[in-house]
Amino acid sequence: MKTAKKTAKKTLVLVFPPVTISTSPPLGIAMLKGYVERQLPDWEVKLLDLNLWVLDSVFTGLKSGTGDFSEHIYKQLGTTKQELLEAVKVLKGEDNDFMLTRPDIYEKCGGVFSRFIEFSTKMLTVDCAEYERSQKLTPLLKDCMNQILALKPTYVGVSMIFSEQLPVGAAIGRFLRQQSKLKVFMGGSCLIDGAVHFMKWYPEAADVIVAGDGEAPLVQLLSQGGDPKGVAGAVYWDAGQVVKEPPIFHKDVDQFGIPDFGGLNLNAYFSPEPVIPLLLSRGCYWRKCTFCVHYFSAGDTYRVRSLDAIIEVLQHFVDKGLRNFSFVDEMIAPGQFVRLAEAIKNAGLDITYYAYSKPNRTFTPAVLKSIAESGCKFLLWGLESGNQRILDLMGKGTQVEEIAEVMKNAHEVGIENHVFVICGFPTETHQEFADTLNFLNDNRDYIYAINSGPFGLDAGSPIAKNPENYGIEESWVVGETPIGGQLAYRCSSGVTMEEAWHNFLRALPFFRQFHPHSNLTAYYRDHALLIYKYLGPKLKPELRRFPDMADVLPKALAAPVEKQEV
Repeated sequence: MKTAKKTAKKTLVLVFPPVTISTSPPLGIAMLKGYVERQLPDWEVKLLDLNLWVLDSVFTGLKSGTGDFSEHIYKQLGTTKQELLEAVKVLKGEDNDFMLTRPDIYEKCGGVFSRFIEFSTKMLTVDCAEYERSQKLTPLLKDCMNQILALKPTYVGVSMIFSEQLPVGAAIGRFLRQQSKLKVFMGGSCLIDGAVHFMKWYPEAADVIVAGDGEAPLVQLLSQGGDPKGVAGAVYWDAGQVVKEPPIFHKDVDQFGIPDFGGLNLNAYFSPEPVIPLLLSRGCYWRKCTFCVHYFSAGDTYRVRSLDAIIEVLQHFVDKGLRNFSFVDEMIAPGQFVRLAEAIKNAGLDITYYAYSKPNRTFTPAVLKSIAESGCKFLLWGLESGNQRILDLMGKGTQVEEIAEVMKNAHEVGIENHVFVICGFPTETHQEFADTLNFLNDNRDYIYAINSGPFGLDAGSPIAKNPENYGIEESWVVGETPIGGQLAYRCSSGVTMEEAWHNFLRALPFFRQFHPHSNLTAYYRDHALLIYKYLGPKLKPELRRFPDMADVLPKALAAPVEKQEV
């Protein structure tokens, strides 16, 4: 009797391109792998974190002596080979827990590593531009292509969340399509709003870009042999025109299931312990911030996974010995947050995590206590400003005095506060920015890190759609990018764009004083989780040395603003 011949599975290779900080595994490709393999048993999905692979390859070469940089490059990096290798050891936790015990060494090594990432990004961008011009691959890009081809893909998907990855992703797509005759699909958060622009900027990079939730559209693409017609959110070329299919945002987000990081070495990332990113909801519960475009990308919705599904996901990873998590939702609504906290405690899950939310009065001491008891070590709050007029103009729905109370109450129950601050919101005056600095100073005992930057006008935001409501008299494109134009603007009052930038730079030394361990934890958030987890009460904010506010608020902040010129 003849045995039925087993049909070989088709292979989808999902790629996360270089180059960015690599403290935890990419969530997007893991979500896609789990969903596709559950829906399509005849497909095998292989994950390739090229970002981690490139970094490890470079550092392995440096360590073994098979690859090295020129003195010219070390000079540009402001470091040495020995310091670079030491940075890798410290960030990976291989060197005597220096992250915890020697914040001075950790800060130095983190700075070295950050400069290396920035330099590598620039070099790869140049390499990709040369490939676009001459079709010649540098050795590193060629090695990247070989890593993909070694997995023998039927199709390739490329997922990108940072704009710095776009040139490399485009080079990968073009090479695989032209040289290997493979179909290439693209997606990721940085392409949601700019997919059409990217397709025109890099017309050879992809067969299809999926803008929006990627799971169901990817399954449909695979089922249709790569044909994008009728696929929700698909962007593709048809008869010389870029077509965009209407997106669909499924309400039942439980169906997306458990992320599958299979094939990725979770212990290889630049963190002493694995930190697993998870998405517990899609979209934003508030959806009123006037400067934001993210909630439009999610269909102007807030879709929450059920508590049973969330606990199932967390239990899955805890059973594997993984207990550190980053909840990367846009924001977790206060009511949902307290229900989540109670569910984690009732399930007896011993975990640590951090998340994002908005500081308002619904975060009562009792709510914050429950969240802390469930394992939350710090929260990233959308503070944005310490001036009430600016908060109202931003549509934040928060009150300055309530924010201060939330920060204090969170700190007292063991949740540390990281805050986002925007400098130079349209019509903001020097004094109103000074109000923000004074607010931070008044609450410095409760704030452990600040993520700050000058305001940027995003096309498609409520401000850009109704500029006259925000004092913007004129806006124009100052530079094109693969995902759209960069906008400049002129306001009827308040600081100019240049003044906002200078105010931000003046305030940086002040912002950097806030963390009692290292200011790098504003940047390396996965590391911050471990620092709070193991040091906790040992961190001594009273040892911080803040500059005198007379230096932080120079006379220029109180100076009248002259009429702006175009």
